[in-house]
Amino acid sequence: MESAREFRLNNRESQAKEAQVRLFNSLGAALFETGWNTDSPQYLLELIAAYIAAEHGIIATESAGKLNIVATKGQTLPQGTRVPMLGIFASLLKYPVKFKAHQYQGSMFWTYTPSDADQEYLIPIAIGQQSVGLIALSGQNLQLSPHELITLQSISGILGLALKQASSMSAEDKDLTVIEHLTPREREVFALLPSGLSNRELATKLGISAGTVKIHVERVLSKLNLRDRTQAAVKAYELGYRA
Repeated sequence: MESAREFRLNNRESQAKEAQVRLFNSLGAALFETGWNTDSPQYLLELIAAYIAAEHGIIATESAGKLNIVATKGQTLPQGTRVPMLGIFASLLKYPVKFKAHQYQGSMFWTYTPSDADQEYLIPIAIGQQSVGLIALSGQNLQLSPHELITLQSISGILGLALKQASSMSAEDKDLTVIEHLTPREREVFALLPSGLSNRELATKLGISAGTVKIHVERVLSKLNLRDRTQAAVKAYELGYRA
């Protein structure tokens, strides 16, 4: 007959395995059923943070010697921030990358001042031994079990493959994926930008106010990461909108 201590340990191990199965099922659904899109990094970060009860976290992709933050949770630098790959980051992501979760404290991702009770884990995202990004997780008294560390290392490998697949998409495919996130009205405005019509003229054509058109244009620029109206008009033309 097992002791109370053995029962608690077995129960804890069983719960950990069930949590792992739920996590990988959710990851599988997100990556292979729904498909990768611009919201995927944020969704995956929320899943990972919930799995280990992390209060703060980021997913960052590597590009041109910098880490670009693509998903955030808690008190972090804002999404879109580019962080130089210096110090601990350069060390962790230097080729050949080792699939290992590194316990650390006080990296430059957080907007709060870590206390002695705060623990941070940095997990490289890599394909083979080539880094493509980083997962950072932090929280008060955050202590990961060996089982959780192995799970996170496995997830980083899956995420690396997903990021590689996403980067191999053609530029047009990426643009079309982003356009799917425009509202129907924003898409109407976007499609008419190559016409060169003013906000007032677009408003008359669409039966809305010029102020509303201006708001839609600003949202289109933000969602498509475009610099100005002219760049948006060129992009719309390239995608086949011939207003």
